[in-house]
Amino acid sequence: MDTELNKASRRLSELPISIELSGFTIDVQWLRVMQKSGQWEIERHAHSSFEFHIIARGSCKVATDTRSFVAEAGSFYLTAPGVYHQQWSRSEEDLVEYSLDCTFRPRKESIGSPSEWVELHEFFLSCACLPVKDTSGVIALFDQALNEALALKPGYSIVIHSLVPSILVAAARSMGLSNSLTTTKEKSRMDMIADFVEDNLFRPISPADIAAFMNLSEKQVSRIVFASEGYSTKRFITLAKIEQAKKMLTSTSYSLVEISKELGFSTTSYFNTVFRKTEGVTPGAYREQILEKLDIHHT
Repeated sequence: MDTELNKASRRLSELPISIELSGFTIDVQWLRVMQKSGQWEIERHAHSSFEFHIIARGSCKVATDTRSFVAEAGSFYLTAPGVYHQQWSRSEEDLVEYSLDCTFRPRKESIGSPSEWVELHEFFLSCACLPVKDTSGVIALFDQALNEALALKPGYSIVIHSLVPSILVAAARSMGLSNSLTTTKEKSRMDMIADFVEDNLFRPISPADIAAFMNLSEKQVSRIVFASEGYSTKRFITLAKIEQAKKMLTSTSYSLVEISKELGFSTTSYFNTVFRKTEGVTPGAYREQILEKLDIHHT
């Protein structure tokens, strides 16, 4: 283990960093280095914050609930709020990972006002968790922060504070942020909520989970959903799960018990009740109707 790197990491971790920007206050949970050797594993977990995993040396395997990949030196990946992920060694080679974990806290006086930071936040929310090649100097900027923490020259704290926004912008550029930010503007908050629900249909999710993912309050999420759909966030989640259940009911491969369990309903009885209230028939009756139609069509 590199003791000098460890010392610099510890000093960065101990430095409180909160940055006032247009539209947001960025609170840094940690700015640090993780060094791993041999066989190791970090179990499945999620944060309510953004975590940038920057691979300075070595490589590792990463898995989310929807995909898996290898992150190699010179690349990084972002786990947005609510994204479950796990990480483990790829080989016996040492791993050095730089990590920036932060939250975007909306400033009351700027809510609803457009700014580049508001758009950058939405851009990060819309990005998939995939490895990205560092083409904009993210690692070099982090190295500079480590050097400042190690040297402790006058004004080092000011320099480190200024490097955090630079790291975020460099990461966004590497991830494909365009000058016009058209991709962000085209993807509304409702689209992101719908995508999150779709990606998490096979686990219990609540309005609070969506709020954490969006870095918004539950009331804000409720207003967005109601304005778009005309009903509550809870109902939006329920209807999405029922639509998935209807797809699964077209096949006899799944029992009603399996479907209710897969979709995160507490009991099969509750699943039956919700389905009947939504569709007007029980799941079993719906399956019979669908299979009868399919038989008629085939004959």
